[in-house]
Amino acid sequence: MDIPVVARWALLALALVSLLLAVRSLRSARRAGPGRRTGSLLDAADHGLGAVLVTSFALAGEHWEIAVGALALLGVVIAWKGVRDVRARREAKAGPAGPAGLPG
Repeated sequence: MDIPVVARWALLALALVSLLLAVRSLRSARRAGPGRRTGSLLDAADHGLGAVLVTSFALAGEHWEIAVGALALLGVVIAWKGVRDVRARREAKAGPAGPAGLPG
């Protein structure tokens, strides 16, 4: 199956937008404090791997190994982001934890 030229250019434009979003996430990670960088770095990895995946689709099956590798890594990044979201929700639901036995 051959991909039309217009679709290839659209996929490459999508990959460029994804790369720009990855750069934006990296810049915000550089400005964030030590405890706040992980979210931005995961977003940058998500966007960067998405760009690799879309670019490998635009090449029409010539480099399917790259697509499989990007999908595998993207699965790990998305799972990590999901675990972080669940933990953040649990911590927010539990409320601020102070020392036991002390008021306030």
